[in-house]
Amino acid sequence: MFGNFAPSSLVCPPPRLDYRACMSIPTLRVKARHLKPLRAGHPWVFAEAVEALDGEAAPGDELRVVEPNGRLLGRGYYSPKSAMAVRLLTRADEPLDAAFLRRRLEEAQAWRRELYGLGGPDAPRGAYRLVNAEGDGLGGLVVDVYGPYLCVQLHTAGMERRREELFDALEGLRAPEGILDRSDARIRSIEGLPPAGSAPAHGAAPDAPVELACHGARFEVDLRGGQKTGLYLDQLENQAWLGAHAKGREVLDAFSYTGGFALHAARGGAKSLTLIERSAPALAAARANLERNGVADADLIEGDWKECFRHLREAGRGFELAVLDPPKFAKGKADVPSALDGYRALNAEAARLLRPGGLLFTCSCSGNVSELEFERAVAAGVAQAGRRAALLARRGHPPDHPVPPGFDQGRYLKALLLRLS
Repeated sequence: MFGNFAPSSLVCPPPRLDYRACMSIPTLRVKARHLKPLRAGHPWVFAEAVEALDGEAAPGDELRVVEPNGRLLGRGYYSPKSAMAVRLLTRADEPLDAAFLRRRLEEAQAWRRELYGLGGPDAPRGAYRLVNAEGDGLGGLVVDVYGPYLCVQLHTAGMERRREELFDALEGLRAPEGILDRSDARIRSIEGLPPAGSAPAHGAAPDAPVELACHGARFEVDLRGGQKTGLYLDQLENQAWLGAHAKGREVLDAFSYTGGFALHAARGGAKSLTLIERSAPALAAARANLERNGVADADLIEGDWKECFRHLREAGRGFELAVLDPPKFAKGKADVPSALDGYRALNAEAARLLRPGGLLFTCSCSGNVSELEFERAVAAGVAQAGRRAALLARRGHPPDHPVPPGFDQGRYLKALLLRLS
């Protein structure tokens, strides 16, 4: 299936260029010692890699990026206040105008249509990622689909400058009932951008949570609150996949949020469900989602995982499948050592609650922690608990969250399935 997909950018001739306009665009030269990853396809030009800027440029301006000898590396939008000075959107010398953005959006939708059969009766998901920033050649832009609504994140000065062009293109492409701006205030602040407004960007916002179907399960999603843009869309495939391993097992879903893993475990035939979540609203949403799908018998516990794990251990509770999907432990490089300590401790405590032969599905969404670092921290935690583990599977983000090859920063989601003895 994947081999038959051909984005329009690969089969259509490049647009005709106005070379006089090209010459007027400021040019950023990259230091020679920083060329290797860019030549290999990495989409970010870090601030420390900048040799010089020929011409004047404001935040969000379009730049040509070249090697010291003038050879073109690509074009992107300028972010002088960020550690990523330029996010390359194209390797060609083509204008990054409204027509370019529209083509990229069309390509992104074509891939999701082939991937999920959009509009057909057998489409498995009513929520998915339509645009995954660098993975779709639109660094700084995220677009998530929730039924008739779109939730958008604009995280660079370049995308913010083209807000109306993007929203107009999305209106023409999707005709949504509403487009909501769910940009992350912390990420925008790094770019020197103000927080997103609370009003809908286009159309109307839903006046109640939206109900959606994903892999046969029904979820209610609050598009104006909650984490990310409403759901952790990057885990939907993993939730359905893990549900098939839950039959006859007593399941612990820690950091349960609105109950995605627990719900699919129930659908997979779990013997019992225990959910732990420190957010009372999220736990209430989890209960509602379980009840919506006919699951009435579940133990929902509000509190911090350390205290809850201790109470479960003291009560003599044991499980045969534990799911750990914690929030980001490392928001920056400086946080990595403490994050690894946290992953060791968390997985050690979970291992102590698992019976022999039990399964541990453990996740990290910290992009600053590498796959190898995470795996070693998990292994150390399991060993600390006096348990032996066998690695059964590695999982990550789904195909609607594509990333360029060689772009380590884009592979933030890491998940391991272990069997403990």
